[in-house]
Amino acid sequence: MTDENPIKTIATKIVYENPWIRIHEDATVRPDGSEGIYGYMESKDSVQIVALNDKREMYLVKAFRYPTKTWGWELPGGGSDGEDIVTASRRELAEETGITAKTWTLLGKPLVCNGLMTERQAVLLAEDLTIGERIDADDALLVTEGKFVSFDDTYAMIDAGEIDDDMTLAALFLAKIHLDKRP
Repeated sequence: MTDENPIKTIATKIVYENPWIRIHEDATVRPDGSEGIYGYMESKDSVQIVALNDKREMYLVKAFRYPTKTWGWELPGGGSDGEDIVTASRRELAEETGITAKTWTLLGKPLVCNGLMTERQAVLLAEDLTIGERIDADDALLVTEGKFVSFDDTYAMIDAGEIDDDMTLAALFLAKIHLDKRP
């Protein structure tokens, strides 16, 4: 097996774009010689924050997501807006929760949905927390409440379907792996 791209791109065009995303439609040739079209979304990278208090509880927010028209519990996060990941994480955490953190640890940078989009999600652990007032931001208006939750309670929320955001699930998994290595 090689790391070579098995699909040849013949032509590419942008069929839609706005300040956050760009939709590509590529004419392609597959390894068997058949031609096809591959569409994908180019999007800016994002950040997801596991804000952990001294009781080993993380802060979840209840947020509305327009594409699915649903409310759900998730970790704070959002677009990096071209900032470095710690700066973006500090901003997103303050906007959505009012929490600031002294200690930041990068847990990983998984691809969000690599069959459909280019976005990477930087997952950061935020510790040594101070609770303050939320900073008003347009996107933060879609967050109605927040709470600290233990890992066991997050598992129950996942099982009950209250947490179904894939980016939150990936971040929780990375946090669990990191924290289980601690003495």
